[in-house]
Amino acid sequence: MLEVKDISTYYGDARALFGVSLTIQQGEVVTLLGRNGMGKTTTIHSIMGITPASSGEILFRGNHTRSMPSYRISQLGLGLVPEGRQIFPNLTVRENLLATARTSGTHGGDSVGEDWTYERVVQLFPMLAERAGFMGNLLSGGEQQMLAIGRALLTNPDLLLLDDATEGLAPLIREQIWESLASLKREGISMLVVDKNVKDLLPLADRHYIVESGHVVWSGSSQELIVNPDLQSRYLGV
Repeated sequence: MLEVKDISTYYGDARALFGVSLTIQQGEVVTLLGRNGMGKTTTIHSIMGITPASSGEILFRGNHTRSMPSYRISQLGLGLVPEGRQIFPNLTVRENLLATARTSGTHGGDSVGEDWTYERVVQLFPMLAERAGFMGNLLSGGEQQMLAIGRALLTNPDLLLLDDATEGLAPLIREQIWESLASLKREGISMLVVDKNVKDLLPLADRHYIVESGHVVWSGSSQELIVNPDLQSRYLGV
């Protein structure tokens, strides 16, 4: 589904990514792990065209996307839940959800299951139904994260990218988010997830990539990561 081949990305003259490569297959949940400032968000932004890669290849369903603008990449079927949520503060919950909604047929991919609609999103996150008329800036951090996930789902993506999926959230809200992502996985939705809660990611993800100083330094399965505590200690600080 997604193939990232040897990409390098710069911020001005400063190089942030050094030949990063990764793949995601249909229905897989894959993670990007690593300490702060190691290149995880830059990788997400390069895939989405927000901080374009200067070299290498990015292919999504066979389409070369490295030189495409972000809106076109999104139209192909990539949905982003950005770091910091970035909801519209002066729109209601309902307006936030419907502002960018589209059906799966608009991007030409092979849809997984039934289309995401407003009704399906508030069924996944009942709290959003209770807050439907609230402005975005009146929501708690956890409610905003649910809103950001719901907004991305309403674009009916083939691949969902989540940057800092549960960062800064209360334990109960984090649990609700992980349960919702597990539900999405059961539906066959492909995901690339950035998060620091490794113990929660292990049962959810199929494969992991560890990023250190802009390089992919390890990749493997959850079982391989579980049995390698030295790896976790060296690169993840756990």
